[in-house]
Amino acid sequence: MARATFIILAVLGVATGVVFAADPALDLEVAAYFRDVAARPQVAWLFPIITVVRDLGPLVILATIGPASASLAVKAFRPKGRTLVSSRGALFLILSLVIGPGLLVNGVLKEGWGRARPGMVTEFGGDYAFTPWWDPRGTCDSNCSFVSGETSAAVWMTAPAMLAPPPWRAAALGAALVYGVAMAMMRLLAGGHFLSDVIFAGIFTGLVIWAVHGALYRWPFHPEDGAIDRTLERIGGGITRWFRGTARCDDQPPV
Repeated sequence: MARATFIILAVLGVATGVVFAADPALDLEVAAYFRDVAARPQVAWLFPIITVVRDLGPLVILATIGPASASLAVKAFRPKGRTLVSSRGALFLILSLVIGPGLLVNGVLKEGWGRARPGMVTEFGGDYAFTPWWDPRGTCDSNCSFVSGETSAAVWMTAPAMLAPPPWRAAALGAALVYGVAMAMMRLLAGGHFLSDVIFAGIFTGLVIWAVHGALYRWPFHPEDGAIDRTLERIGGGITRWFRGTARCDDQPPV
């Protein structure tokens, strides 16, 4: 399953790159189509729903990553305490979120890839030149179009779905993928991204999840059972001793 996932993502990535590099205007054509759809009175009812879904997006991430962070803290400072998520699962969620949607998408690509958003380019009444996906030399300064951060965050929900109990895992993964596709469509409809932006957002995020999962669960060098808990316990013990030592120094009377 892991190998098939990697092959699918890799093939989709190569195909997307080739198609949109060979015909950059395809991005403009798709953006123009969604722009026309968004202008129709029949779809006006969708936009309040889109606003609500976008506003709930960060809360969904927080509700997922919060228990994972709490689980690591419990294992560090109360090793015998019970947690909602295993230490390995919590580390998988936190690392995949930080590396994928956090560092790669929002920290590197959106800040360093100067592709203007559809509403900013001259073809749609803006002041910026359109650039194909592969060209980072666009004139957008920050929070640019390539790739879609919200699509990346939505696709990341496949990571917690992978930790669902086996009887529910397929349904959870299906729901997460539907959520990711729906978010991509919303961003296209809102004119916030080109089609290649949302496709690559999903591919890059999926590859990060695949790699982090492999490092923690599948590959030969993945940590043994209990190793993460022991490391967390040592870290928590070191922090506790440091604070106790600092407190004792503060209690000493001045000389």
